Amino acid sequence: MAEFPDRPITIIVPAGAGGGGDTTTRLLAKEIENELGEAITIINQGQGGGVVGLTSIRNAEADGYTLGLLFPYAGYHYTGQGDFTVSDFTPVANFNGDSSALLTGANSRFRTAEEVVEALKETPEEYTIHCSGACGSVWDIPIAGMLLDLGVDVAKIRWIPGKGAASGLSELASGGVDFQAASLPEAAAMTEAGQVRPLTVLSTQPVPGFEDVPLAETLTGKPVDGGTWRALGGPAGIPEGRVKILQEAVLAAASSSAFREAMDKSGFGVQPLEAVALYEVMLQHEEDTARVMEALGY
Repeated sequence: MAEFPDRPITIIVPAGAGGGGDTTTRLLAKEIENELGEAITIINQGQGGGVVGLTSIRNAEADGYTLGLLFPYAGYHYTGQGDFTVSDFTPVANFNGDSSALLTGANSRFRTAEEVVEALKETPEEYTIHCSGACGSVWDIPIAGMLLDLGVDVAKIRWIPGKGAASGLSELASGGVDFQAASLPEAAAMTEAGQVRPLTVLSTQPVPGFEDVPLAETLTGKPVDGGTWRALGGPAGIPEGRVKILQEAVLAAASSSAFREAMDKSGFGVQPLEAVALYEVMLQHEEDTARVMEALGY
C-alpha cells in the first residue's frame, strides 16, 4: 500500500482571506508541505461567521486528506448558529495561541484594570465592552469569565458586537465604547500611536513586545490564561496512524525557524500542542464557554 500521504491535502479555513486564521494557516501550510512532500490547497469558507467551514470539516471524508482550521467554536451553540463539539472532529495539533486583553481609550478616566473592575461591580449597566466581532467568541468570553470570577454581573454590561477588532478599536479610540476585548498584537498600532491603552492581558506570562501590560493574575490572585487557539484537525474517525503522521508534520512545521519568524513578524503567538493536549483544550473550551454564556444570559 502507498505511504500516507501520497497526494495533495486540502485545508479548509472557516474564515475569509487575509484574517488571522487564514494568515496563520497559510504560514503553517507552507512548512507542512516541506515536511510531507505534498502540495496543500487552502479553501476559505468564512460564510456564516465560520459555520460553513466548520460544517465542511465535520462532514469531510475521514481519510486524512481533508483537514481544517479549528478554533474556539462552542459559542455557536448558544447563539443558535451551529452545534459543534469535540466529538465531531479529530484533533491533530495546535499551532497558535494569542491572549485576550482588555483595552480602553487613551482619553478614558480609567488608568488600571482594578479601577475598571470596581466600576463594573457597582454599575455594570453603565458600561460598554466591544467584542471585536460577534459577541460570545474568542476575545470577549475569556474577559467575561474573568469578570464573572471577580464578582461582576456580566449580564448587565452592554456587550457590543462588531465587524472585527480594527473597527472596534477605532470606536474605542473615539470614545464610542468604554472598553474592548482584543489581542495585544491587533491593537499594537493604535497603542503605539497613543490612541488606546491596554489595561490587562489574560496570559500566564508577559506577551512579547507588550511586557509592560499587567497580567490578569494581579486581579485574580492566580494565573489566568484566556484567548484564542488555532489548530489543525479533521472530521471524526481519521485513522490513528494517519493522525500521528499529520501531528508530527504540524509540530515540526510549528517548530521551524521559518514559521516562528513569520509568525513573530505578523504578531502571532506560537503554541504547539499534541493531539491529546489539544483534545483537553477543546473540552475545557466547551466547559468554560457554557459557564460564561449562561451567565451572560444566552
